[in-house]
Amino acid sequence: MRMYGPLDQTHAGWITAAVALGRPAVDLAARGPELMPVTMSNHSHAENWFELLTRPLWGLAGIAAAVPDDQWAVLAATLTRALDPEDAWYVGDADGTSQRCVEAAALGWGLAIAPERLWDPLPATAKDKVAAWLRAAYATPVADMNWHYFPVFAGHGLDRVGIARDRSVSAAHLDRVGEFLLDDAVFEDGPGGRVDYYNPFAFHTYALLHYRLCGDDRYVEPAAGFARRFRSWFAADGAAVPYGRSLGYRFAQGSLWGALAAADVEAVPWREAAGFARRHLAWWWDRPILDPEARLTVGCGYPNDALVEQYLTAGSPWWAMKVFTGLLAEPAHPFWTEEASEPGPVVEPDRAARAVHIRDTGGTVTRLNGQADRGGFRGSQATYAKFAYSTLAAFSHASPGTGLESAVPDGELVFSEDGRHWRGRDGGAEGRIDENGAVTVAWRPWDDVSVTTSLEGTMDGRHVRVHVIVTERRLYTAEGGWCVPAPGHDVEAADGRAVVTSEGLRSEIIDGTASREAEVIRPREGTHLYWPRTALPVLRGVLEPGRHTLKAKIYIGNELSALDRPEHGIDPDGTTARHADT
Repeated sequence: MRMYGPLDQTHAGWITAAVALGRPAVDLAARGPELMPVTMSNHSHAENWFELLTRPLWGLAGIAAAVPDDQWAVLAATLTRALDPEDAWYVGDADGTSQRCVEAAALGWGLAIAPERLWDPLPATAKDKVAAWLRAAYATPVADMNWHYFPVFAGHGLDRVGIARDRSVSAAHLDRVGEFLLDDAVFEDGPGGRVDYYNPFAFHTYALLHYRLCGDDRYVEPAAGFARRFRSWFAADGAAVPYGRSLGYRFAQGSLWGALAAADVEAVPWREAAGFARRHLAWWWDRPILDPEARLTVGCGYPNDALVEQYLTAGSPWWAMKVFTGLLAEPAHPFWTEEASEPGPVVEPDRAARAVHIRDTGGTVTRLNGQADRGGFRGSQATYAKFAYSTLAAFSHASPGTGLESAVPDGELVFSEDGRHWRGRDGGAEGRIDENGAVTVAWRPWDDVSVTTSLEGTMDGRHVRVHVIVTERRLYTAEGGWCVPAPGHDVEAADGRAVVTSEGLRSEIIDGTASREAEVIRPREGTHLYWPRTALPVLRGVLEPGRHTLKAKIYIGNELSALDRPEHGIDPDGTTARHADT
């Protein structure tokens, strides 16, 4: 993202960054929906355009005085047309299943924080139409999940500009939000829903911004409690462990740290919150995620709409602007004046999230994952059901086609009946987390095949997987380590051990049972979140009907020398030897 220049890690520098990111979206949206790029999406083109127009408000509203007047004039004029039923640009009526009610929250936030820019300049007839649309969106039932916050923020906007509303509506939505609260300050995203980044960048961020606007603190303590655990999701270099849906929102992952500052809630020492926020934005700042017009693209570590869910479109990435809510804290606030502290190694079991996060001595975070995939979104098996996820090596999606190169089993064990068509963990029960940070997952790739997988991590960048398999059919198996960039990679593969090094990274997988062949494969291009072309070390084997145990030791890190000492993984009898630091 270097076309914007180096990131200045000050309050003023972040304002410059927010304005730079917001302007290209607003400028494009102001050209009208007919010039909006067409991208894959499960909602209408008009809604896609409306996202592009409104989502920058999450960052721009809080710095209203720093955004050029002409930018506000364009925003206000375009919003007026978008919400005028008689205009060709009318986005349509809000209803509970469309993106319109989602963007009503951004509009409500903008009106609540910067009415002098978005509301006061409007003529009376335009105010009437904007108010009518927002009032209808406020009263519309929404999907039973984090969406309950959207009418709440629409209500805040109505309050700020003096439009009457039925307060029992937002009260009911907030009560429903509380019914999703689990143990350990975690919300499930709807009944039986997933636990992922919708906790930090939705539930908890919204709770803190809601508190700032009206003083309702009912969900502030859960937000603070989650923040204390959330620290373990971030690597020392600022990367957040990639897991779950909507990774295309990019640095929205770090919005909770700024929201704490906006609400003046010191959940963790300010030097820690500042450090996580600054490093996180800096990590993304160096990714190739802009198009030639300096607009955010659809994808994750690079432009690639094959790796995002069906609801992401050209306007969706501007959810990332929520990272700038911390600018609501004054320049003299400790969030901006404290010297950022550095995180150290940690092992953080999280039963509510069905995961263990390990920040190793190299600063990399590995998520050992017990959460299951429940379907419903494109690519959800890869985003939710792999056994391990890494800030350093991310993960891959399977692609259509046959062969292991299409299945891309990084972070997982997959099975095949013919050696061409592969399947891994898909659905099934949630894993168990014990007090020592071990994860156990029971799953069935077929009705007559049961697998119990145990996962443990160490502080040297390794983790160990043990699979107990009972099968009534003959099966091919393949297990992957971590991908690295393919250009210029070096390979070692022999005696049940595969190693691939590239661009300062070393990825290694070692068979602990001397029953599998090691090799390095070249996954299909465009399947990985970080790099367009990758190489992946794997172990392959064949199982006859019966009971079997497979064991593997997996490493990812910047250490380029071999790390195959038995005290760091699988000992000679095949059991796990935990690192002393854990």
